[in-house]
Formats: sequence, C-alpha cells, structure tokens
Amino acid sequence: MPTASSLPNTGTFAAPDGRAIFWLIAGFTLLRLLMAATVPLLPQEAYYWTWSRFPDLSYFDHPPLASYMIGLSTAVVGSTVFGVKLAAVVWSLGWNLLWAKLLQDLWGDRRLTFWSLLALNLSLLYEFYGFGPSPDGPLMFFWLATLWALWRLSATGQARWWYLAGLCLGLSWLGKYAGALLVPVTVLYLLAVPRQRHWLATPHPYLALLLALAVFSPVILWNMQHDWASIAFQSSRRVGEMDRFKPRFFLLLVFTQFVVLTPYLFWVALRGLGSGVRAALRRTLDAQGWLLLLSALLPLLLFTAVSFRANSKVNWLMPAWWALVVLGLRALLAQLSTQPAKLRQLRWGLGSSAALLLALGAAAQVPNLPLPGDLNIWSGWKEAAARIDQIEAELHAQGQKTFVFSPSYKSSSLLWFYNAGQDRTYAQDIYGERALQYDYFPRPDDLRGATGLLVTSDMPQTGIDIAKLRPYFTHIERIAVVESTQLQQDTRRIEIYRCTGYRGHPKGPR
Repeated sequence: MPTASSLPNTGTFAAPDGRAIFWLIAGFTLLRLLMAATVPLLPQEAYYWTWSRFPDLSYFDHPPLASYMIGLSTAVVGSTVFGVKLAAVVWSLGWNLLWAKLLQDLWGDRRLTFWSLLALNLSLLYEFYGFGPSPDGPLMFFWLATLWALWRLSATGQARWWYLAGLCLGLSWLGKYAGALLVPVTVLYLLAVPRQRHWLATPHPYLALLLALAVFSPVILWNMQHDWASIAFQSSRRVGEMDRFKPRFFLLLVFTQFVVLTPYLFWVALRGLGSGVRAALRRTLDAQGWLLLLSALLPLLLFTAVSFRANSKVNWLMPAWWALVVLGLRALLAQLSTQPAKLRQLRWGLGSSAALLLALGAAAQVPNLPLPGDLNIWSGWKEAAARIDQIEAELHAQGQKTFVFSPSYKSSSLLWFYNAGQDRTYAQDIYGERALQYDYFPRPDDLRGATGLLVTSDMPQTGIDIAKLRPYFTHIERIAVVESTQLQQDTRRIEIYRCTGYRGHPKGPR
C-alpha cells in the first residue's frame, strides 16, 4: 500500500497541515452545538435524562456513563434540551480527537486523517449521535481509546500500555455492554500479527483484563443487588426474544445503514471491507489494517447475524463503520497517483453526503414536522406538559394529590422533562406492567387515593385500552385533548384522562 509520500501532492490535493484538521474538528463541533440548541429532545434522550435524576451504580437498560455525563452537563448549563444534548457533543468531540490521534499514529498521513474525519462527520450516523445523547457516546470514545492504547503497545513494545488499554476497556463497558467485543478483537489482533503473539505468554494482558473488570465492578454490584436484571435483559432476554428466520430484518438493517451512513460512505465502507479482507487473505495486510479490520468485523458479523432473527437497531454498528470508512478511503487515496479522476469522485461523493446532512438538518428545524407513519416522535409533548401543569394546579387548589403517567416510558420521560418543576412521572408500572428503568426508580411516597393524569396519544406505543386501568381507579374520564399541526396536517393528537381514586401500586421488580 502506498505511503503518504507516494500519494499525489498536486496543488489541488496537497496534504493539509495540522491546523486544517483542528479547524475541521472545531467546525463540526460548533455545528453540533448549534444542533443541540435547536433540535427537539427525543423520547429516548429524555429517558436517559431521567436516569440522571437518580444517580446509581448502574441502570436497567445500560451501564451508567451516559447518564453521568448528562448529569454533569445539565448541572453546568441547566436542565434544558441543550444541557441534555451537550453531553453527546462532549463525547463526539472526544471521538474526533481520538480519531485524529489514532489515524496519525497508525499511518502518519495527514491527508488520510483529514479526509477520514471529514467523511465521518458528514455521515448521518456519527453526526446524529454527535448531538443525540445515548450510551453509544461513551462506548465510541473508550472503544477508540482502547484501540489507540493497543496500537501504542504494538508500536513501542512497552508493557505499560496494556494497563491503559485495560482501563479504557473497562470504561467502554461502563458505557455499553457491547464494549465486551473488544476482548475477542484484542485476542484476534494478537494472533493475526506475529510480532504481537508473545504478549499472550506474559501476565500483562490478563492483568489488564482484571483491571477492566475492576473498573466495571459497579455494574456487577448493581446487577447482584437486582437479580442480574440488566445483564439478563441485554443477553438471555435478547436471545429469548429472537424469532424464527426473518430475512426482512436483514434487509431493513441494510437499508437503514445505507441511509444513516449515507449512500456514498456506505459504498466506501464496503470497499474498505473488501480491500481489507482481500489483503488479509493474501497475507499482505499490515498491522494497522488488522487492528481496524478486526475492530469492525466482529460487531458487523455479530449484529448482521442477529438481524436475520431480530430487528437490529440502527446504532448497533457504530463501532464498526468508522474503521471500514477509513480503510475504504485509504484504498481510494492510494489510487489517485494513477487515477486522478478518483479525486472528483471523492469530492462529489462527500458532497452528496453533505447535501443529505444539510437537508435533514434543515428539516429538523421545522416545528411539528408532519412525517409518514410515526417518524415524528417528539411533537406535542411540551404542549401537553404545559396543559397538565394547568390541570394539576386546579386539582391541587381543590386539595387533591396528583401524579402523571403514560403507557410508555418514553412519553412519560418527555412529560417529566417538560413539566414546569420537572416533577417525577410514572409509566406502565402504575398498572403492573414492566417499564424498564421506571421499575427501579425509588418510590418516595404512597400514591393510594391520588388522582392520576393519564396521557395517551395517537402513536401505537402510547395508546392503551382504558378498560385495563379500571381495576386500579374508581373513575376514569377524558378531560383534555392537545393537537399539533403543521403545513395544514395533523402531527400529533394527545389525550389527557383524569383517573381518580388510585388503589395502589402493584408489586413490581425491585
């Protein structure tokens, strides 16, 4: 594979200096800050925010790092939409700095580093999660940090890098359980690169693994205290939910990844996968290529296999695609000396990704945007929360105790975030159904006899058969409707019910 010095260095494609890379990262960070300040809060983001209201060793759905960062960012700038989304911007700034450092250390080619950073920041996947808080933020940061520590170990031969790798590995597990895939990635990398195999006969990798487990121990302790609920939810329960062979889930995965990566970068990633696998089979793949290829292959193979029996989520392949995009761009840049037209292809391709990113960014600025199906999941809830505040004030003036709940933890989280005092809400746990982390939030007081305000909507996941609630209340009636419209189309219809005389909270998992 040609080195940086062997690539064409014409006036139209000169290697950028470090300042260009700095300004590229700074520019996209400013863009994400702007989006964080203007894009609506999504239900899942509000759900992660609710965790931060009750700091704990871990949580039902995921380990705690995402929630800790949201708690920190909202403590600094306030419990606002920007405050919640700022947590993701911080993590994504960290990714970019690590991408730049890792790629420079791997190949020392500023041109490859610059174009890789530009491409990755133009993908919808990495840009969206760059201002949308989720456990993928800390996972990506410490995934990259672990790979960088492994490369420093390979380049220097100094055993001390094992312990940084172990620390970062454990922190990746505190971000998301998928960080466990880095263990087989590391083992396969050591086996694939002959000069690194000797480490397997030393105590260092095993001590590093023990260090990772020590870092991860708060999550283990939380699970021990809660009947291993979180680990079971993300492992045995996931397997148990898999149905018979359903190729449509695989086709859905391919389509969604094609869109969120953007079509051009999806093609670049597949090119990188192909070139990497061919070089591996010919035994011409260098150590740098092995590190990136293996870090992408394991999540790609695992979650693609899952997609034949279950619906794989759009974000599950975040640890995989960036490495394949880099390998694809490296192969493309290597061809420029003999095929200058490839430069035009690169520019047009990244231009198409930029156009798609800008179009969706502009669409996100339209309030109550009407979208087909249930794609608009954010509209109407702020207005519903304001209406509930009015109703509660009236009921409190009559001496009634109230609480708010909905049939979905997601809508409950938005209502919790948007109500005036950000007072706690409840979910389907109120009537004895599982509600993920809501089952594990503290129950500070007895709600028996209180008036519940049930909030439903025209979205299937936030609707309920009212008859299901009658055993829990003495009387139920609809008292308000909140409707959102845009471009002369209905976007959301939210209904509010007064449920008097609550008979008590059903016993749930504690």
